[in-house]
Amino acid sequence: MRWNHISSLNADLFSKKSLHNTFIFSIHEDLNEIKIPWKKYDDHRLVNLWLSFDFQQNITSVLPDKSKVIYGVFSYDNVVIEYFPIYLFDFSLNKSIKFKNPIKYVLAKLIKAKILLMGQFLSTGQNFPFNEYLTEREFQIALHSFLQKVAIKYEAKAILWKDFFSNSPALEENGYISFNYQPTMIMTLRGEWQNMKDYENALVSKYRIRLNRARKKGKGIVWSNLSVTEIIKWQSEIYNLYNGIISDAVFNIAIIPETYFSTMKSNFHDKYNLTAGFLDGKLVCFYSTILNGSTLEANLVGFDKNLNLRMQIYLNMLFLMVEEGIKLKVENINFYRTAMEIKSSLGAKAYPSFIYIKPTSTWFVPFFHLLIPWFSPKNPSWLSRSPFKTPNL
Repeated sequence: MRWNHISSLNADLFSKKSLHNTFIFSIHEDLNEIKIPWKKYDDHRLVNLWLSFDFQQNITSVLPDKSKVIYGVFSYDNVVIEYFPIYLFDFSLNKSIKFKNPIKYVLAKLIKAKILLMGQFLSTGQNFPFNEYLTEREFQIALHSFLQKVAIKYEAKAILWKDFFSNSPALEENGYISFNYQPTMIMTLRGEWQNMKDYENALVSKYRIRLNRARKKGKGIVWSNLSVTEIIKWQSEIYNLYNGIISDAVFNIAIIPETYFSTMKSNFHDKYNLTAGFLDGKLVCFYSTILNGSTLEANLVGFDKNLNLRMQIYLNMLFLMVEEGIKLKVENINFYRTAMEIKSSLGAKAYPSFIYIKPTSTWFVPFFHLLIPWFSPKNPSWLSRSPFKTPNL
């Protein structure tokens, strides 16, 4: 498929010519300008849901406040290789990271800036475009020149990439500074697991007993997969439970609006599921999942913290996600970050999460090298568990 339209920005600014071919990047503020070719592109490839046209068409209403999306097109030798979103948002350090140190807390209030984001607000993982091209030197030169110009045009003070499962020398060579946060927990589902009983039989006795104990403690909870109408009905309660959990997070790049859950269900139907837990008719917990190709992503959760210990709500929700993944016959479950030890006890493995950032002005580079290590949240210590009779290969 060929695509010759170039945005109003001068195409020469965003191209890098080699001896025989040309890398060209262009941007569009209006998604409708590239609607037809992007949809055709998605129809002919296995596309990451977060980078799909359908997602971009529906995501704007659930983005954090003061966020903007522009749309990039990457072509090589006049053939379109990728369509991708570029997010611009107002970053405030004291709202994203919780500091107990009073000096850090005060200084964090002063650090505010517009950021250009490559990656996703609402997921954890390598949900950014052209990862496979980042090691190609000619491509790097074109890409980083393009991002720098876009950032300057939209007055962004830094460019941020999230999340890599390993360090990226390609970004480091181009002036990006990395910090790694809590690892991403990903569980591989075995092909022989046809149902939850098969999973249980694969567990060693200690963890099988733990599963049954959790079920017994949570026996009074009634689980229900909510429709759009039901999500809207319970929207305030869902959002309050979500806020109760997110308020304890050490690091959070942005807060979603209350309409996020109903919008996601309305737009993505069976690919997005929100399961709520009711106790005596009261909504006390929920978890949401996104089916993204061969991966089930554990998106957002919320629960009554006072009931959690007594009824092991969170652990029960994790087991239900495993059961959902087995039913859907996915290859992996991405449990995202946090609660690493409890997730490893289900069979998830830790993958390092590297985030890269680069100031758009060379004046700030020395300050970034000093401040990022100092402000980066410390990762908690935890023990990796091995719940299976035979380990995953």
